[in-house]
Amino acid sequence: MQPNAPFSILVVDDHALVREAFTSMLRGEFPEATVVATGSCAEAMGEARLHTYEIALVDIELGDRSGMELTTELRTLPNPPRVVAVSMHQEETFVTRTLQLGARAYVAKDAPPQELFDAIRYTRDGRSYISKELAQRFAHQTIRRGTVDNVHEKLSNRELEVLMQLARGKSLKQVASDLSLSPKTVGVHKHNLCRKTGLRSMVDILKYCQAHGLV
Repeated sequence: MQPNAPFSILVVDDHALVREAFTSMLRGEFPEATVVATGSCAEAMGEARLHTYEIALVDIELGDRSGMELTTELRTLPNPPRVVAVSMHQEETFVTRTLQLGARAYVAKDAPPQELFDAIRYTRDGRSYISKELAQRFAHQTIRRGTVDNVHEKLSNRELEVLMQLARGKSLKQVASDLSLSPKTVGVHKHNLCRKTGLRSMVDILKYCQAHGLV
């Protein structure tokens, strides 16, 4: 990476105010960068097919699809951008899975702006980055858990999202609204995740998620 060399950033977030905030911050910190903002996975893929971006700043929770799905799809491009994931999700499994799908960095949305800037610089330099507070928390959780079986690792990305939403006490209707799914589809995901994990009740789900740092 050459200092002050021109590069491009694709911002993907379905909230207009957040998009504008990211765009403004990035243009201020990286005046040499071209910053383009999109509000959905479909719009982002369309833009990424037309133009080559070095960095894609992707919100993991998007209205039309999951940001994790977008991360996977971006990797199929001839010259894929390096993904910096941003999210309110701070659970270890969520972060790990996002990185496994191809993201090069993961930044909590409540982290200081400097961490986002550092993540972009690290990513451009070919390195990975995780928010400092998250990295410290995960280290403590790993020590505390020991060798406890993590059956949630068997779940699909969408099933994992549903599991964590249910653990927060949300109804199937609320989960459906938050994830832009139908209640019937959420019910199917709940059935499948319960079958895979052996969790039978909302109490089981809550206890399991608390024990494994998912909520």
